[in-house]
Order: sequence, then structure tokens, then C-alpha cells
Amino acid sequence: MKPLASFLLATMALTSSMVQGYYNSATLMRTVPFQGGMAQGILNNSMILFGGENSTDYGTSSLYRLTQTSNGYTWTTLPQSGNVQPVKYAQGFVTASGNQFLAIGGLGNFTQNTASSGNTTANATAPAPTANMTLLWQTYDIQKQTWTTSATNPSFPENRYYFSLAYDSAKNNVYIFGGFSSNTHEPLNDLWVISGATGTATKLPSPACAMYGHTASLANGKMVILGGVSFCNNGANVDLNSMDKINLFDTASNQWSTQQIGGNIPSTRAYHNAVSDSKGNIIILGGSNAQPGRFRQYTRSMATLDTTAWTWSFPQTQGIPPSFRAFANAAMLDNTHVTFAMGEALGTYYNDINVLDTSDYTWLQSFDGTTGSGNSTSGLSTGVIVGVAIACVALLVIALFCLWKFGRYIKFLVTRIHHDIWRPRSGEPIWAETTRIGFQVFFLFIFTMFLVFVIRQAIDSPNVVQQIEYAAAQVDTPDVRFCFEGYPMDLANPYNENNPGVACQTDIGYSCNAFMMQLNMSVFTPTFTSNLGNVQCFLYRAPNWFQLTGTSGQNNGSRLIFTMYGDQSLTSGRVHVATYPKAMDPNQVVYGIQDDTATLLSTDNVLSWQNNERNDVQTTNVFEIQPFTFSAMSYQLVDHRYLQPDGWNYVGFLPIANSTPEVNTNFRQEYPSPTYTVTHPDIGLLAVSVDKFVVNVAREVKMYTLLNALGFVGGIFGLLIAVQTWLFGMRPRSPWGVIHRWSMGDMKRSLLRGLHDNFKTTETSGIPLVHPVHKRFSMTNYANLGAESEQQRISRVEERMQVMELLFKAYYVDDEVFRSLDNANKTAPPGYEYGNHGPMFPSNEKVDLQHGSAITTSRGSPAGGRFSHMFNHRNSINSENSQQQLTEDPHNNVRLNNM
Repeated sequence: MKPLASFLLATMALTSSMVQGYYNSATLMRTVPFQGGMAQGILNNSMILFGGENSTDYGTSSLYRLTQTSNGYTWTTLPQSGNVQPVKYAQGFVTASGNQFLAIGGLGNFTQNTASSGNTTANATAPAPTANMTLLWQTYDIQKQTWTTSATNPSFPENRYYFSLAYDSAKNNVYIFGGFSSNTHEPLNDLWVISGATGTATKLPSPACAMYGHTASLANGKMVILGGVSFCNNGANVDLNSMDKINLFDTASNQWSTQQIGGNIPSTRAYHNAVSDSKGNIIILGGSNAQPGRFRQYTRSMATLDTTAWTWSFPQTQGIPPSFRAFANAAMLDNTHVTFAMGEALGTYYNDINVLDTSDYTWLQSFDGTTGSGNSTSGLSTGVIVGVAIACVALLVIALFCLWKFGRYIKFLVTRIHHDIWRPRSGEPIWAETTRIGFQVFFLFIFTMFLVFVIRQAIDSPNVVQQIEYAAAQVDTPDVRFCFEGYPMDLANPYNENNPGVACQTDIGYSCNAFMMQLNMSVFTPTFTSNLGNVQCFLYRAPNWFQLTGTSGQNNGSRLIFTMYGDQSLTSGRVHVATYPKAMDPNQVVYGIQDDTATLLSTDNVLSWQNNERNDVQTTNVFEIQPFTFSAMSYQLVDHRYLQPDGWNYVGFLPIANSTPEVNTNFRQEYPSPTYTVTHPDIGLLAVSVDKFVVNVAREVKMYTLLNALGFVGGIFGLLIAVQTWLFGMRPRSPWGVIHRWSMGDMKRSLLRGLHDNFKTTETSGIPLVHPVHKRFSMTNYANLGAESEQQRISRVEERMQVMELLFKAYYVDDEVFRSLDNANKTAPPGYEYGNHGPMFPSNEKVDLQHGSAITTSRGSPAGGRFSHMFNHRNSINSENSQQQLTEDPHNNVRLNNM
């Protein structure tokens, strides 16, 4: 079982790295049925598809045409008449003339006449073949659109399925090989050639082992058999055919041979597809391991066989590959693209169309080059590595050029950073400043790590839902769909009492029958796997003004009561109930209902719903009611506000959300009553009530946002600043910010010009805190001090103080209280007498610097001079004497008591 093991390993490897995709066409998804096991034939750029099976039909006589255009595909249901037998697992081809499509063999219900299912345009059914039937030969005239069927040709081999067919259009010969007999359900090993010109069948040499689930392709005059299952020695040896040693049949010499294949050997498989391209290669896609249901596995891997060199290869595919499947249809409708459509996988049927561009082996979603979001390749290609290397060299060259071109700016930047960081205090040793900077870098590292953590936490934040309820007196009603299954509908007599139907009223007797509508099943028919018979659906959809009320009085009532009618003689029927919010009801879109509520569903949402309905896998708010029962359902309408995938939502302020109506339901059903029909003319009753008379809002929010992170960031920043201050003391902060400090060009010049114009000082006064108050504090040679009068010294100090006051006012101190004091002095309150209050500084504190005595006016107010506590007469005289001594001392020696 080595081939089986290789199949399983390949399948598991692909499962972990790929996602499902299909050709993106909303129109096709609406019309293409979910089906597998169809016969196919190629007509120009079209694929004729016939028969097959789905979740409800064992075999169908559906006939379709899939046409490839320059920008997509079209799907057409072909009209048909005449005798046609519904089958699955048949093989087909279009004759070289292009006038006929032939469906050969297949499995069907051959014991009785079976009405055509799946395509109502077929108005006749072929007579049921006998139990020992010959090869079923069904011909569709493409021009006349009619069928002719034959299953009794004595020269033909017995009928079969899971077989291979190869059509040689040049010789008009059809090769039939292997498969399962539909008569005995045993595997076959016979090979036949049927002449399309004469209609005669000739048996050719057969291999030793029977085969089924394989493919046959013509290449270089040989029929190439790939994959499938070998049935040897009467079933003693049953296994998947090896892919490294294949069977060939020479159509010229009528001889069988084996061919050893090299290269990368693909996994073994059966029920796959094989497509020949214009280069003589055979491309295989999909398939299964042909095991029983519980052990069956599928693959979607693709491999290419070179029929000249006889080697296998795995092209590196891009785009979104198709899902795992078997019994699909595949063909090359032009010289470039492989169309891979339909198929099934363990009871799941597909209606997607996948397109492979063989020029670069890309799975397309459109013919404009869009490949979607998946990539089956792994690792970096040589081109990527070379590109990265070139980019690194280019970045290095750019960096060196920037160093050469902007070297002085970089030097300025480094110098400025050093100036901002290295700020030792006067009198402190070097180790103190070094330690401070070391701790500052360490704290900065901690802060950065914490900042990265909180930002990462906000980005990876999960979404949580907040449930909010607002009390409400009235509540809207949801849409409710009733689908009767197994109850016949007499369309000719709509008033037939046995016809299925629904009556609606509220608990106060208000009739809501006007809100019930019968849905057109010819537009779309839901599928139920129970397959009990006819399906007819009805929809309750109320206008926006109709609401249920939780209080008594003049209102519509508090709950809905639906009474279901049908043929009471039927006990196997079912009623399938589904509820939808009005704006999210796909029935409105599918059946074209126009009313006062616009739909919020996208085309993809509707297609997904149709897919689920056709496969009967819908589970949300879906219930099944047995006949003769009482049922109850409660509902709760919810406005679910989903967060959109927008970067702004990570901020945490005014989130961008999508308001989506939803409905939550609870359902309960009683056991069927054996005496229900005695007192009820209907088949069941459903009471629908409101769970709570509230407006429900489910608001989705981020658990962590950047706004939440600000609090954490601010806390850790304050903590680190406090520790830094505790360890190294307080450092005053500059009133200039980053913009002031790091401005350049005109911005920098405008700042300096503003300082120069508003805080201009003379050269002798200097800048406070930058230049010393007097030259003697910064000189060692006092001979160059020069002479300075008392008036000059005072003017210099006044100028420095004025500059300091202006700077403090502009950058450090809020002068509001000073301006308030000035206003108070100018506008004293009524009754205030200046004579009762002395000045802050008495008159004896003022001195006349010219005469050396205190001065006052007649009112006792200052008339000039300076504050004595700043520059008294004694200090001024001493200063003048000091200047004289410095000038008169021939040795320029200064005594300490004069300084």
C-alpha cells in the first residue's frame, strides 16, 4: 500500500498550505448547479456537460454549455427533446464535425422509467434498458437539439461506469477501456474501439488487470493510461496504479506496453481529470484514494507529464488552487487556460469554476491577471534573492553618498545630540554625569520596551462584544420562511384545501395574512437532504410600520401565531422554518421582492447562502417542524456593530463599525399529537413571541487600544522620571520644545531674530546666566578691566535685570498676578485712603546717588534714586575707590579687601 501512503502524505501536506478559491463570477455562481460525475465534450471554446449527480438526484439528464469568452465564462442550459436516460459517471465527446454530442455509458436507475430530473427542458425519457444492457449510447443533435438513445446494440460491449474514453477525431474512433459493469457491478479489463463512421465495435487486446477510475489520453499515437485502480488476480491484488510505471496502448500496432516515468512522481489517485495541452503534455488534477467513504481522502495537487521525455514535474503554481475533489470536469478550451469545474467530495458538491493559466501556472480569479491571495510555493526564488542583494548594495551606495553629501549636517546632528545629553553641573565630578546618562539610557530602554509592548498589545487586541439593552415598548418582527417538503402543490387549483399554505394572525386576532407571500420555486428551490418530495416555500415579511407591543391597549399584539396547512393524509412531510432580519433576508434578493426595506446583503453573501441552501448545510435560525405538532419560537433582534478592518479602530476613539441586523432565536416543539387531526384542519401551529421588549445592541470593541495605552505609558514614564530625580536630583527643564531646539534654516533664524529683537542688550551688560555680572569674575589679568563709573555699573545691572525679567515673563513666569497688582494700584477701591497706608519701602530706604543722602518728596513718595538694599551709598563709594586703586596701582595688584 505504498502508493496509498504517498497519496495521504501529499494530501496532508497540501492541506496545511493551501486555501480554496474559484473563478470570481457572481453570475456564474447563481446559475451553475452543484453537481459532479458529469459527461463532457469539447466544442470549439465550449464544454458540453451532461448528466451527473447532486445531493438529491441519483442521476440527471441535465444538459449545459459552459463557454469561455475573452474575459470570462457564460453558462447556458441547452434545450433538449427526445429520449434521454438520466445517468452519472458517463463519458462524452463531440464528434469531429461538431454536429453531435455523445454521452456514452454511465450509471442510472435502469430498472424502471425515470423521469428527467434537474432539467425540465427534456420532455421525454428513454425506455428503461434491460438488466443486461449493452453500452448506453445517447446522441444529442446540437443543431436539432434532440436526443436519440440506444442500449441494445448486440455488437457493443456491456454498459459500464468509472471507465475511460479516448476519442481520436482524426480517425473518428472511440476507445472504451475498463470500468465497472452496470449489470454485474464488477470491474472490467476489456478494450474496445468503436468506429464513428460505421458504428461497429471491435474488441482489442486487453491487459491482465481490470482497471477503473483511470483516465485515457491520446499522445503521439499512443493511449496513455494514468491513475485509477488495478483489479488483478480476481481481486487478490487491488491497489492504486503506480505513477512511475504507466500502461500505454499503441493505436497503430494494437499492442500494450509499460513505460517507466522519471522526475518528481505525483501521488497515486483515481477519479481524477487529465487534460492534454498544446505542447504534448498531460496535466492531471484532483482525484481521490478510491477508499470506502470513512477512509476516503481527496487531493487537489496538480502534476504535468511530458510525453516526449516521459517525466513528471510539479510546476510551481501561484494563486488560489481549487478545493479537494473528484469526478470533476476539466478541459483546455483555448491554448493556454485549463478550465476545472464542478465535482464532488464525500457528499459535498461544487459549482465553482477554476482557471489555470498554463503559461505561468497561475490559478486565476479573472482574466485580467488577478490571482487572489494564496500561493502554493514556498521559499525564495533565485530572482528574489538576487533582487534583495541588489537592493542591499543600492542602499549601501545611497548611505555612502549621503555621508559625503550631507557630512556637515550629520556632524551638526551628532554635536547637537551630544550637547543635549551631556550636561554636567558645575562642581560635579565626571562619574556623576556618566552615571546619570547611563541610568537615563537604561530607563529609556525600559520605556521603549514597554511602549513596544503596549502598542503590540493594542495591535493584537482581540475584539470583545458589549451587550447593551434599551427598554422599548414596540419591537419589529423578523422575516419567517416556511418551506413545505413532501406536500404536493396543485398549481391549477390554488384553492385546493390540500395545498400547503400558512395563515398568520397575532394573539389579539389581528390578521397578518397580507404579509404572507408564496415564493416562486422556479426561480430558486432550496434543497433538503431528506428528499421527501415537492418543495414549496412561503415568506412572512411585514412592513416597517408593523410592530409587536409588550403593553396592553390599542396595538397589533405581542406575538405571532402561524397556522400551517397541508394534506393531512401525509405523515412523512416536513415544514422547514427559517428566520431572518428584514435587511439581511436573502429571499428578498433572490426572489426580487421590492418593499420599504433595502437589503444590506452583498452579492457574495447571497451566493454563499444559496450554496448552503443547495447543500442543506444552513444551521443558523433554521428549524424543522413535524406535522401535527405545537411549536413555539422566541426571537431577539440585535443590532450587531462589527468593527471594520480599519487602522483607526486601533486608536480607540470613534471606532468605525458596520451595523449588521441579526436575529437570535430559541425553538421548542411538542411531540406529534396522534389526535391532532380530530380537532384541527391544519397540520401544525407555530407561536412566535418576543424574548424581551428591548432594543439590543451588540457593540464590538477592541479589548486594548492605543488610547488605553496612554494611561499605562504615562504612568511608567512618570515613574521613571521620579526614580531619575530621586537618584540624581532635579534638573530644570528648558522652556523650548523639540520644534524650537531642532529647527533649522529659516525657522531657526526666525527664532534667533525674535530673541535678538526683543531681548537685545549692550555688549558691556552681557546675557544673564551666560556672561558674568562683571569682567573681573572671568579674568585673571585685572590690568585690562578699565575704568567704569558708578552710573555705568548701575545701568549695566539694570539692563541685565530688565532682560532677565522679560525672559522670565516670556518663558518661565505667568505675569497675571503682577498685572493684577498693577491694576489694583491704578484703580483703588472707593474709600481707600493712601495716607493711611505707608509704602512698602520707607523713604529712608531710598538714597540720592548723586548726593549720598536719602530723599523724599513733600508727600513722602519717592522722587528718584535707587533701592538702598540693591546698591547703597557705601557700596557705591567702595566700588569707586576700588576702581581708582586698580588704576593707580603701578603693579596692577589688587588687595583682597577691595574686592
